Parts: sequence; structure tokens; C-alpha cells
Amino acid sequence: MKYIIENACTLFYGQEQKNSFLFDESKVLYKANHFTQYNHMRINADQFVVTPGHVMIDFDVVHMNDFHAFKERMKHLLNLGCTTYITACDIQYENQLYTRLKQAKHALINSSIDYVVGVKVPLSKLSVTFVRKCCKLKVPIIFVDVNDMYDMYSVQWQWIRQELFPYQPAIIPIWNVEASKRKLNRLKSEWAELLTMNKITTKTSVPNEQTPLSKQFLLTIGVYPEKGSLQVNCDADYLLFLKENLIDGQIDFERVRPKVVFATGQVKKAGSTILMQPGIGKELEVKVPKKFVPISEALEPSQIFMLGD
Repeated sequence: MKYIIENACTLFYGQEQKNSFLFDESKVLYKANHFTQYNHMRINADQFVVTPGHVMIDFDVVHMNDFHAFKERMKHLLNLGCTTYITACDIQYENQLYTRLKQAKHALINSSIDYVVGVKVPLSKLSVTFVRKCCKLKVPIIFVDVNDMYDMYSVQWQWIRQELFPYQPAIIPIWNVEASKRKLNRLKSEWAELLTMNKITTKTSVPNEQTPLSKQFLLTIGVYPEKGSLQVNCDADYLLFLKENLIDGQIDFERVRPKVVFATGQVKKAGSTILMQPGIGKELEVKVPKKFVPISEALEPSQIFMLGD
């Protein structure tokens, strides 16, 4: 069913705009300042702020074997406004890649939310052949556990770089080393310098779990604009916040919860009620990471993506 949300104050990554949207179930058909030529059902959203659905990281969800615990996690994510999550299967050895990926995707068969599956592997086990297999399987993101501060210098980065074309997954560290804050910052700086020199897309550390990911992050792994944008022909995943929560053009997403969550063509949350349908969530296949970054950055790691945590 087609419908229009009009007079909406929209907030796109800090940019406040006034828009109206024409939706067809799960897709955005058109976006304009206003619609006068259509007779579809209209929803006046002048009391709300509309934002794209949040994309978040959640490593634990793939390991939840108990259905009740899994269901509660889905409810929690929906309450936060998460309409897509990124998770990863744990791999200790290269020969586990195919099996663990298959097991992870099967574990998410009852997901109520769309998802992206990456891999997590010790940095010491990151090899040329492992990365080659990830590219072949179109794994868009590789998280590496850094358990020894010197492991980054033993990886064959130059050879790995040659495997990252045309498919370029991001390689992101998870720091498990015991070090002072000053020492850790120096390690992050060295990591950024090393991977930038080898033209590998990365970040100095993994973003916090269950917090909205930045547009730059989503662009780099190839999720944006299908998710997190509300662009024409993209998924109609959106959130409605009360307008009173908009302060100086910003909403504190850590404190404020959306009143309405809409995704996969359905209302997922209305007020305090969470509405779920197990199994409706689908895996999001990333065919080309960085496909909408500027052409000047397409073959280079993003400098914005490299800086800060």
C-alpha cells in the first residue's frame, strides 16, 4: 500500500531538513518538499522528527542459542531504533571460515531485523589466503582481535592489499592488549599509518556496540544508501521521535528512544509496544563495498574513516 508522510522534520546525520516521503510498503518511492498531485493516504508528521533507521554492531546476537534470549535481544535492538545490525562469526583457523559463516547465518534465521554478517579472527591468523576467501564470499567487514601489540608488524599487508581488488572489505581492530591510554593511542596511530601506507580500508578501533553507526562507516562497508539513508529506491527503514527531543538540531540517541520504528514494510514499535515477526529479517548482501564514495576515494582508504574512535 502506498502512503505519504508529509511535513516531516528530517534529521540526516546532523542535518535538519523539511521533507515529505512517498512510500510503497518497504521502499522509498519519492522524496520532495511536498506532494499535491497524489491521492494516497497521508500522515501528517509535523509533531515528529524522522530519521533513518539505525545500523548498529552486535557481536553477541549470533551466539544466542536460546530462542527466548534471542527474542529479547531483538526486542532490545528494536527499542533502540535498530533496523539493521552487523554481527560476526568467530574464527580461530582459516579452515573454519566456510563452516562458521554457514552456522552464523543459520543462527540468525529467526531474526526480526535485517543483518550483515562479517567475520572475527585473531590478527595473528590473518593471512593472504584467508582474505582471498573472504573476498570470494563477499564478506564486507573483517574484525581482527589484536592480542599482541606486535602482531600488526608480522602480517603480510602488501600481499593482502593485492587481494583487495575489486572487493575491498574493511579490516577493523579490536584491541585486547594491556596498555596505558597513551600507549594504546600510539598503537592506534601506528595501525592507521601502517594500513594507510598499504591502502587498506580500516578504522583505529571498532565502534561501540548497540550505538548508531556513522554515515562514513556505512558508506565504507557498502551498506549505505540501502540502509541508513531514506533515499529513493532504498529501504524504507525509519524512526519517529517526538519533536521535543530535537535540541539545537540534534537528538541524543543514547538517551532518547523512538516512538515509532518502521522496517521491512511493517511497524516494529509503536509507543511502548514492540511488534515482532521472527524470520522476517534478511541478510543484506554487500556486493561492492565503498560503491558510493567519491571516485577520488574509491581506491584509497578514507581519511575521515581512519581518524578518531
